[in-house]
Amino acid sequence: MNIEEFRAYCISKKGVTEAFPFDEQTLVFKVMGKMFALSGLERVPS
Repeated sequence: MNIEEFRAYCISKKGVTEAFPFDEQTLVFKVMGKMFALSGLERVPS
């Protein structure tokens, strides 16, 4: 699963918001203010 697929899956859920609260490389998904997923964007696994 690549980051675009992961993001599409997460934001398809009801009430989800996305943000970069820590830095510009850590994407965070929340529901009702609670984190349920995060992903580092700085590197691609090989």
